[in-house]
Amino acid sequence: MAPLQVFWLMFGAALLSSLVTLSVVFLVVHFYSAPRLEQKVDARLQQGADELEERLRQRVLGLLGGGRAVKDLARGIGLFGGRPSPGDNESPKPKPEA
Repeated sequence: MAPLQVFWLMFGAALLSSLVTLSVVFLVVHFYSAPRLEQKVDARLQQGADELEERLRQRVLGLLGGGRAVKDLARGIGLFGGRPSPGDNESPKPKPEA
């Protein structure tokens, strides 16, 4: 065999070996790892959605039930307490003397 033929045979064997390795890795990832990862992501997303729903429910119940949350919200937007309304800042104008 000529050295060039040996080179091409070795090159072909390396390509075939790489193809087999990549195929096995693809099959393992596609049929084993990906479904497990997808299940973990789905569970995590569902857990996050449940927590968000619970926080929203607690907030709505707090607003509907009154209490401190409503007062804090009203105070924050200036409905009562804490801050004077914008019209109260004006001082009375003196009457011109005639």
